Amino acid sequence: MGEAEVLIYHPAFDANHCLYRIVSILHATNYTPVSWSLLRILDFYYLFPGQLKNIKPWPREIQKFKTHATKIPDQFEDITNPARTFFELQSFQKTAMLELISKGIISKTSFDNDIIELEPNSIATAYIELLETDDFLKSDIFKLITMGLPKVKFSGANGLKSRSGLMEYVYDI
Repeated sequence: MGEAEVLIYHPAFDANHCLYRIVSILHATNYTPVSWSLLRILDFYYLFPGQLKNIKPWPREIQKFKTHATKIPDQFEDITNPARTFFELQSFQKTAMLELISKGIISKTSFDNDIIELEPNSIATAYIELLETDDFLKSDIFKLITMGLPKVKFSGANGLKSRSGLMEYVYDI
């Protein structure tokens, strides 16, 4: 008998958890339109909040949130290549997005225009009540992710894409 393999669950690669994360993020942004690329970054930080500490330099627009980022405990996951992990998440995110569109929760018309937004009244009251019981969704970290990061310029050398190191920004206009 060889070494025992250890199987560890991580929500990053759970399609149902991805559905939950996307709805949680969009619900928390209070129906503010979010681009697909921004949503992917917000989802990444939802999964790996410790990576928020690696945003450099910290955006002035959200200086008030910096103390929340510095208080985030180190994660047990060792992400040696955050950009690769971010890239690998895309297939799960895309699958979840298509499912939410097919169920009428995300607007297909908006999605076709690179805006991700919840359809009005598409979430059941019981589901909203469930979201309101989630302690992480009440945390300062989640507020930083959903209220702070969307205010940061996204593209260019000083944008969130560059500061996070998760996406290519050199060809931004």
